[in-house]
Amino acid sequence: MIYEIVPPRRDTSRFQTELRGVEEVLHDSRISAINIPELINRKEDRGRLRYSPATIPPEDYAMMIKEYKEPIINMITPRLPRDEFLHRARRVLHDYGIQNLVLVGKERHDDVLPGPGVVEALRLLRLERRDHIAIGGICIFNRRSTETEATSKRVSRVGEPEKVWMKSEAGCEFVTSQISFDPGPAVKFLTAYQDLCETRRVKPLTVFVSLATIPSPSILKLIESLDVVVPAKVRKRLLGSDQMGKESVRVAAETYETIVTRTEEEGVQIPLALQIEQLGVNNDELSLELLDRVYGIVK
Repeated sequence: MIYEIVPPRRDTSRFQTELRGVEEVLHDSRISAINIPELINRKEDRGRLRYSPATIPPEDYAMMIKEYKEPIINMITPRLPRDEFLHRARRVLHDYGIQNLVLVGKERHDDVLPGPGVVEALRLLRLERRDHIAIGGICIFNRRSTETEATSKRVSRVGEPEKVWMKSEAGCEFVTSQISFDPGPAVKFLTAYQDLCETRRVKPLTVFVSLATIPSPSILKLIESLDVVVPAKVRKRLLGSDQMGKESVRVAAETYETIVTRTEEEGVQIPLALQIEQLGVNNDELSLELLDRVYGIVK
């Protein structure tokens, strides 16, 4: 089970202050690793697009918490030109000694950026591999199929199961999902992905299902702005509760339990794991309460 913590926006000299906010998480024996996202500011100026870091580099934050938990670093692959991406990846893997990476693509499908896409980046890093290094990717259960030019005369549609398979063929070893508040798309994806793996006779990747609590309407608005799908009935349920955070714990726990139950009923044998994302600086109590609710299912 992994837990996601956003690195601080301030400089590293304020680390002790930041650390006190996640101290209980870092010492929780049920958590095997800390996933550190790479947050960026997206800016368009005079027809040019720039992605710039919104926090300290995740690899720097990883070095601060490495003595407590195994860190997982997210890297946005197309943000830097190919050679700069490779230089950074090698530095993270070899100089920093970080053993787990998650490669992430561009924020918007139509963004034009200088660096490699995720599949190309996975292939580039094959030569950097060691037995102890694991490289993963992202999975979005409800992402629509995208069109690709298969030939000059034919356009094919690539769904999420095919995208995950393509990543595995390029060297991906696991995927973490977007935050899920609806078990339906997750079960549909897992069923289709298993069918695809059986057809192509390949071993499926481990899928980390991501859950989160929503402590306030402002956090709800934030995650919806990031294209996380919150079903209308869930949104109504949360906003109608006088304890929104507590209600979100119940929603998230029910989502995960339903995913596990329905996939078992349908004979799906994709390896499942859990990621809990902490939304909001002071939301660790609710996040750990969610962990209490679902840990028995995971174990």
